[in-house]
Amino acid sequence: MKIYPFYIVLTVIFLFGVPVNASGAEIVTQEVVYHQNGKNVSGYLARPADKQKHPGLILIHEWWGLNDNIRDNAKKFAELGYTALAVDLYEGQSATTPDEARKLATGVRNNVEGAFKNLKSAVAFMKGHEGINPDSIASIGWCFGGGWSYQIAKNGLGVKASIIYYGSFNPKDDLSKMRATILGHFGANDRVIKVDSVDEFQAKLKTLSVDHEIYIYENAGHGFANEGGRGYNKEAADLAWKRTVTFLGKYL
Repeated sequence: MKIYPFYIVLTVIFLFGVPVNASGAEIVTQEVVYHQNGKNVSGYLARPADKQKHPGLILIHEWWGLNDNIRDNAKKFAELGYTALAVDLYEGQSATTPDEARKLATGVRNNVEGAFKNLKSAVAFMKGHEGINPDSIASIGWCFGGGWSYQIAKNGLGVKASIIYYGSFNPKDDLSKMRATILGHFGANDRVIKVDSVDEFQAKLKTLSVDHEIYIYENAGHGFANEGGRGYNKEAADLAWKRTVTFLGKYL
């Protein structure tokens, strides 16, 4: 067996963008640009380094924006065999303080049409990607992004499943357009998304023909799955992650 110098191996990895992770899986990560009615929007794509078709995931960031936490989640999903696109609803901006985040999130809420156009373009990009099975696409979002993951499902934007981490919803919504199966993770101590509202939402979903899944985690508050956040709860986060992986394996 021929042994190549270490610096050559590093050069090959750098040029081809194929980092080898602790799991042993090779993935490719890159910034991508896709079109939104003539306007270019960007996202962060992580995918397995092979030439096979994989299920696709659209990741939607918290109110902090597309940061390293969301990029790391995209890479984790890629290691599991998914092609993951982390969208950017803030168009390149991100926040490090609640005041900054609130301002950016408010800007999106004041331009709901623009956010929907971005997400529709993301779905179209994923369905047209050569490395993705177009019939196996799901959305997943956290907090601010969890609400948008719900909107993708509720408005029938073309995903097969939708995962909501403590995102907003309205239990009284008309769900007649929804074709996606829902997985929802909520904290029992969440002061933003109240448990009574989650119970009402769960009851509404049970009236539908699909077996949606809603979980409430004891001793967990808002943002319990964000390892870098003040509300992080490892036990709840680990269990939610296991349920997420199982759910995706079942529906995609």
